[in-house]
Amino acid sequence: METLHQQINREARKTYGQVNRMFPESLPILERDEAERAYKKLVAKFGTKQVWSEYRGKWVTEKLTVYRWRYKGTKTWKVRVRKCWLSLNGDTNTLSKGWRRLVHDVSHYVHDFRFPNSNDHDLAQAKIEQEMAQFVIDSGWLEGKLKSKPKAKPTWDEKRNAKIINLEKLIKSWETKEKRARTYIKKYKAKLKRAQVRLAD
Repeated sequence: METLHQQINREARKTYGQVNRMFPESLPILERDEAERAYKKLVAKFGTKQVWSEYRGKWVTEKLTVYRWRYKGTKTWKVRVRKCWLSLNGDTNTLSKGWRRLVHDVSHYVHDFRFPNSNDHDLAQAKIEQEMAQFVIDSGWLEGKLKSKPKAKPTWDEKRNAKIINLEKLIKSWETKEKRARTYIKKYKAKLKRAQVRLAD
């Protein structure tokens, strides 16, 4: 007879199997912009929990944040996108690459946040991964809903007009600075003249 622990583990394995079968056999390559958007949206959707606030005396919602990093010496923080999510070798159908891996990794991240004292790959984490996979499929992300829209290449006339507009802005900006400079020069000359008169007295 199975123990309760064994029953839970069997149910977790069953759920993982269901998750693997939810995705279509052929998955599209996951690009970086898609991976970043998917990561942030999944964390925002599933990464919340209710915690008791002693200060407020009530239950409050705590939100999970995405991992960010920056190059040493720079001020720009970027969302951490794992290389294994991007399927750089073109193989999108393994469990260790692409959409499957992204959903699995983010479900771990969310699970650790919501259930910090639980073990990895338990039933709760399997259920979170199942919910995430269903959300990804229902949201149309596998059909490219998160892809960046290609920007139309500007024509020669558009480039020329943009250059003219930029030059006009620069001229206006420097004319304003010139006017301000003349005002200050006049002001400081008047102060200098008064100072020289007082010194002569």
